[in-house]
Amino acid sequence: MLLSCATTNQYHLIKGNLRSRIDSLYQADQATVKIKPADSAAAAYQRTIRNNFPTVSYIFKKFGFPGYDLVGRETSNKYFLLVQHSDFNLNFQQEVLQAMKKQVERKNASGQDFAYLTDRIEINNGRPQIYGTQVLMSGNTKTKPCIDTLNLDNRRKTVGLSPIKVYLEQCNETFYQMNPQERPNKSN
Repeated sequence: MLLSCATTNQYHLIKGNLRSRIDSLYQADQATVKIKPADSAAAAYQRTIRNNFPTVSYIFKKFGFPGYDLVGRETSNKYFLLVQHSDFNLNFQQEVLQAMKKQVERKNASGQDFAYLTDRIEINNGRPQIYGTQVLMSGNTKTKPCIDTLNLDNRRKTVGLSPIKVYLEQCNETFYQMNPQERPNKSN
């Protein structure tokens, strides 16, 4: 029944309310982060992203990748995240990535978001990533397999990403914020 409701509602999308629809899907997606315990959050996340998908897909079919000119920078970035979380449909992610690339070239979408989606697709297809955005997060975060690590920072710079060392430090800090009990005690 949820799918038919989502399918019915998606046909009521018009350009004027596209931004609020994407924002609403994003809020539902992000709400699962706050659920405790983690296994409940994971189940809620899976339900949410699959319930969101018919509308996320419909938006792409109707409007293409919604760039800054259509929905603004913030909402365009939110739409990217909804696509990135659609790992269960790699063909869809790949199709969006191709459309997104054209928007990035026009400076109408984020090069950073493009890099994250590129890497997510590569990793999910069992291939090494290109920009080093996909990591194994811990207090000692490491990148998942990556091509040509000697030139990684150069590739990251071309899409507006920080150097890999800075990114990994940020990931470590995020890990400790989410898991304060794991932070090593500093002795004086």
